[in-house]
Amino acid sequence: MSNQVLRMKRWQQQVQAGNECFNAHQLFSAVAHYQSAKQLAWHLFRHWEDPAEAVAVVIISYHNLADLYLRRMQTDMAGSELERVHDSLLSEIARESDSARYQALLSGIRRTYQALMEFSQTHRPEQAAALQTRYETELLAG
Repeated sequence: MSNQVLRMKRWQQQVQAGNECFNAHQLFSAVAHYQSAKQLAWHLFRHWEDPAEAVAVVIISYHNLADLYLRRMQTDMAGSELERVHDSLLSEIARESDSARYQALLSGIRRTYQALMEFSQTHRPEQAAALQTRYETELLAG
């Protein structure tokens, strides 16, 4: 079994353990598992052969943490996770020339934008219009 396949299995195990802790309301333990999953996700992102899967792993890792922070009523931290993954993918797409990776990142950016918009409309309605303007500007720049 390759090193990357082992890392993917470790990522899956961290996410599963985080989900189990989350569902059992063991939120501090869930944070640790999700943080570990995030680190593994970025390594997989750089080396995984399927770009769409690599992007999905990164997004899932951040969105799990955002969900956890929302459960803990820590909306600022949840919003930060959603913004961080969106901004990270934007940064990655700016350096990308491979069309498969570019397309996977573009699809991921749409997903992270959607999550940010839903979050903003619910938790930061005063920022939703600015977020939409920012996104449209980013699309034109890209």
